[in-house]
Amino acid sequence: VALAREGCAWAQELGARQLVIWPATDGYDYSFSVNYSRAWDSAVASYRSIARECAGVQVSLEWKPTDEAARFSIVASTGAALLLVEQVGEPNFGLTLDFGHLLLAGENPAQSIDMVASRGKLFGVHLNDGYQRLGAEDGLAWGTVHPTQALEAVWYLQQHQYGGHVYFDTFPNNEDPVREAQFNIRQFTRMWERAARLRDARALEGALEDHDAMRAMEVLEGVR
Repeated sequence: VALAREGCAWAQELGARQLVIWPATDGYDYSFSVNYSRAWDSAVASYRSIARECAGVQVSLEWKPTDEAARFSIVASTGAALLLVEQVGEPNFGLTLDFGHLLLAGENPAQSIDMVASRGKLFGVHLNDGYQRLGAEDGLAWGTVHPTQALEAVWYLQQHQYGGHVYFDTFPNNEDPVREAQFNIRQFTRMWERAARLRDARALEGALEDHDAMRAMEVLEGVR
């Protein structure tokens, strides 16, 4: 909490619009090692106090279901994160959704984006990709492992007229970081343009309404 408050003070002094909080160690490893209700109530009270002190700045929680530092997170799903936002009850408190974190949680990123954006609480997105191995966030280049889910996520960002921040939270441990950053930008730009063409064609709406997966795949074949 003290570190977040310090970050908030810097954000206010620098005129930043947003403070992103990633609670890497906010969790536990063993059964019978934490009072869940007390931990949850503490999280609500802590984020509420930070949001109130951080007037004029969006405070955005980047939740993650599991990490090497804490195998089980207190806020371990999009649903739990939205419940937290509701209980904190501050207008400047919302969520940053990380594509890789959503995959780790076994969620469909586009559905998670839709849930949060439809409630006006999508403050940011982190784009990356990975293989969904428990506790191993690969941080691969955007859209390289799950291209269709990545495209759907972008489509829903456009559906909700998202105008917030887009970060590329990838880990170029063995790659040229400049080239990877350039690739991420090109990849996102291509997907954004393709999603716009899909929306202009208005061909997916019928497939969505009818739950017609084959029709949706045929539309994707035709709109490149």
